[in-house]
Amino acid sequence: MKKQKEKPIYSTGQNTAYILRNTWAKDSKMIWMITAQIILTVAIATTAIFLPATVVEQITSGVSIGTLVITILLFTIALALMHAVNSYIGMPSMAKRMFLRSGMCFELLKKVISTDYANLEEKRFTDSKQKALDNLMNNSASPEAIYITFTQLGTNILGFGVYILLLAAINPFVMVVTASTAVFGVVARHWANKWRHANDDLRAAPGKRLWYVGAIGNDSNMGKDIRLFGIVNWVRDVFDANLQLSYSFHRRANIRQFIADIVEAVAAFVREGIAYAYLIWLVIGGDLSAEGFVLMFAAVGGFSGYLMGILFDYAKLVEHSFNICRIREFFEYPEKFIREEGEAISHKKGQDYSLELKNVSFRYDGAEANALENINLRISPGEKLAVVGLNGAGKTTMIKLLCGFYDPTEGQVLINGQDIKKYNREDYYRLFTAVFQDFNILPITIADNLTGEPENQIDKARMDNCIHLAGFTEKIASLPGGATSLLRKDVYPDGTELSGGETQRLMLARALYKDAPLLILDEPTAALDPIAESQLYERYNELSHGRTSVYISHRLASTRFCNRIILIDNKTIAEEGTHDSLISKGGKYAELFDIQSKYYQEGDIIQ
Repeated sequence: MKKQKEKPIYSTGQNTAYILRNTWAKDSKMIWMITAQIILTVAIATTAIFLPATVVEQITSGVSIGTLVITILLFTIALALMHAVNSYIGMPSMAKRMFLRSGMCFELLKKVISTDYANLEEKRFTDSKQKALDNLMNNSASPEAIYITFTQLGTNILGFGVYILLLAAINPFVMVVTASTAVFGVVARHWANKWRHANDDLRAAPGKRLWYVGAIGNDSNMGKDIRLFGIVNWVRDVFDANLQLSYSFHRRANIRQFIADIVEAVAAFVREGIAYAYLIWLVIGGDLSAEGFVLMFAAVGGFSGYLMGILFDYAKLVEHSFNICRIREFFEYPEKFIREEGEAISHKKGQDYSLELKNVSFRYDGAEANALENINLRISPGEKLAVVGLNGAGKTTMIKLLCGFYDPTEGQVLINGQDIKKYNREDYYRLFTAVFQDFNILPITIADNLTGEPENQIDKARMDNCIHLAGFTEKIASLPGGATSLLRKDVYPDGTELSGGETQRLMLARALYKDAPLLILDEPTAALDPIAESQLYERYNELSHGRTSVYISHRLASTRFCNRIILIDNKTIAEEGTHDSLISKGGKYAELFDIQSKYYQEGDIIQ
């Protein structure tokens, strides 16, 4: 893969400010804890280096044993108290760090479930989401580890300042030597981190595929296919191949980190060798006392440690900043539709709505050709419209345009003659109730699945009526918990599993409960036989009286009851009319109906 040259969108300072603002807003105590730990850690280290120098000075000056013992005891008590307070402050810090990272995980979840639907099918969006996930999903991730870096970096900066004052007052040469040789380490560390960020796509792509393959292995629905068709080896090969790609990226990144470590080690050897040799030379020459040598010897090590700590922790902070950029890029991924800033749509009981596709063409992101071309369609208030055609003809794409999940590449989607782009898209969604081809039963109660509302807000009378209309009352009555029974045995040991027909009734009840003026059925009965599908569509028709309804099917006979039928073929509306008019026309619709009807010789579906 070609190396990507990419600069982070935010600087280290901007990302540091972002994290600190977020921390202050969610848990300001964390800031005070870090500050206290920084001060205490430096105080402990500074006190510790003065202990041996003070003891040597008192011994050489001939103080009494009692005075010496008291001095050592006072130092020891002070150090013990500071250590105890520091440990007490640090105890809850891990939980707080996890809480703050979990908050970002929740923000990621909110972005995924609230982003414009069109984003979910864009590769750029899914890649950005994977990069954000990679930098959030464990305790060593940057949004949690950065607080450790803040503490260490703050400690090293404060300690460095204290030791500068100490060394500059005693011998500035040692300070200059120590500082100058440390530059090499920080340059090498920055070089390694910069490569990692610039080539992050080499990690994200196989990481996304590993997540996908892992999800396949954990999907009970896929389990049947994996076993029946013997694709275990294929799944394993795909997983191993992407694991190897991921390993290759980390190996190359770690080689660069290892080189940086070597540069830092060599610089430290040169730095401390020169400093200690110089101190010994001063003692031999009589320019440094015994207690001064002890103090300077400890101070050089401490100063060197603080300086290297600053450079190392700053490099670590830069690395965290690169990772946080990935998270912020995802959080700030652009939305295509307007929400609160758009015009409100009034939603009054009994109000009529017309829908229109005007000169609409649509092309999926990254596709070379249009999925639909020059669609013109007006759906009148209260009309029952059927959309039929072969699989892949573009029926579902057209429905997604009507529902406002996509904006057309060309043309307009109109509601009561007005372009939907100017409205609050959330208001527009409230006009629709739908049952799609792919629906999911959540591991919550039947009532929660049906209403989508908190228990204290559920209109129980309306819910019971919808259950009755959907023919679901008998099943509910058979359950010990009734509508409060939990679904999904894979989550709850006592959970209820619904059959296909029972699930269809639950979906019907859910569509009725929303009570929206526009009803969409996008082949939710594709798994049923044609007769059962036709009967269920008739049931929807009976219960959706007064609503504008759109029924989608690839089985032509299932929607004969509709006021109008349109046939999608070759990316456009090829034919439209009633069932009888289209049959009499003898076109594509009649041809497909004749082919399908040969397979079914009994039942109302072909009569």
